[in-house]
Amino acid sequence: MQTNDHIQAQFKQLYERYAPGLIFFARKFVDNQTAEDMVHDVFLRIWNRDTVMIVDETVGSYLFRAVQNSCLDYLKRQTIRNDYLSRTIAELKMEELTVADNTVTRLIDREQIDAVYKAIDRLPEKCREVFILAYIEEKKNAEIAGQLNISVRTVEAQIYKALKTLRNVLKVIP
Repeated sequence: MQTNDHIQAQFKQLYERYAPGLIFFARKFVDNQTAEDMVHDVFLRIWNRDTVMIVDETVGSYLFRAVQNSCLDYLKRQTIRNDYLSRTIAELKMEELTVADNTVTRLIDREQIDAVYKAIDRLPEKCREVFILAYIEEKKNAEIAGQLNISVRTVEAQIYKALKTLRNVLKVIP
């Protein structure tokens, strides 16, 4: 029977032999930190199983398959997360359109229009800049992102923040 120290030494040797190649493999599909975390998790799962792993020529293929499956699971979770975010953004845009439509019909009188411009002027600088580009200059979010060197998601977040602030300040009821 092998001692615990001997098992630990063998496990460490297994880790040192395969981990760099597994991390390199995982980096083809995910970012560096995620790749390292995945490989560590694979080895941790093996260690926590409390079973003896026979180290032979098949252990490498087993480890690569485990990392490959971890990458697939991670990418599936990311896809689901991105789908959720995309749906949420689409819902926000529909809400924006509804609010914009209701706002346009209510802002006929000059005093209300002046109040809107004053409220826009009070928005935080970046938020105001993004809002003006989107609603006054009617630029697409991707154009705004390119022009301001920010992500499209940041543009969408700034527009959402501006609309929320303007709704509160102007007390527009949809």
